[in-house]
Amino acid sequence: MKKFTSLCFSVFLLSFIWLGSAQQNQKTIVIDAGHGGKDPGNIQENVQEKDFTFQLSNTLREALEEKGYEVILLRENDEYMSLNERIERINEIKPKLVLSLHANAAHNTSKNGIEIYFAEGEDLNETNSNFISKLTYNLTSQTKYKEVNIKTANFKILTESNSPALVLELGFMSNPKDLAYIKSKKGQQEIAKALTASL
Repeated sequence: MKKFTSLCFSVFLLSFIWLGSAQQNQKTIVIDAGHGGKDPGNIQENVQEKDFTFQLSNTLREALEEKGYEVILLRENDEYMSLNERIERINEIKPKLVLSLHANAAHNTSKNGIEIYFAEGEDLNETNSNFISKLTYNLTSQTKYKEVNIKTANFKILTESNSPALVLELGFMSNPKDLAYIKSKKGQQEIAKALTASL
C-alpha cells in the first residue's frame, strides 16, 4: 500500500508534463537505443544491453509508425555514438519526444521493475498532462511489471536535449525473471505496445 501511495503521489506530481511545443515536430519521435558498438552496457548471461535496446527500438518503431508517427532511430545498427553526438542529432531533429531505452542492473538480484527518469529541475507544464500517468498505467497493465518508479536525474541526454526526453530503464538484467522477459520477443512486444498506447 505504501508503494502504491508513493507511486500515485509521483504520478500526480508528474502529470504536469511538457509534451508539445510549437517549435517541435509534433509527429516525430526519436528513439535512442542505449549503448552500442564498443559500449555494450550491462551484460548478464551473455546478453548485452546494447542488443536488447536495439531490438526493442525496432519493435517500438514499427508500433509507433503504425500509429502514424515518424520515428527516427539515433542508431540503426551496432554502432557507437557518444552522448554529444546523440544530443546534437536530437537538437537538429527537434522531435516531440525522445525515448532513451536502457536496462538496469543491481547487486541485489531480486530487485526488479521499471524506472523512468526525467530531467532534474525541469519546469513542467500542463500540456499533455496525462502522459506520465498513462505511461505508468499501460506499463503495469500490459507488461509483467507491477511497479514503475518515477525519478529525476541529471543525465546528459535529459538535461542537454532541447526536446522532452525520458530515460526508460525497462527491467533489471541482474534479475533472472526480468532478463528472460526483456530478451523475449513477447516481452519486447508488450513493452512496445504499452509505450505506444501512452502517446
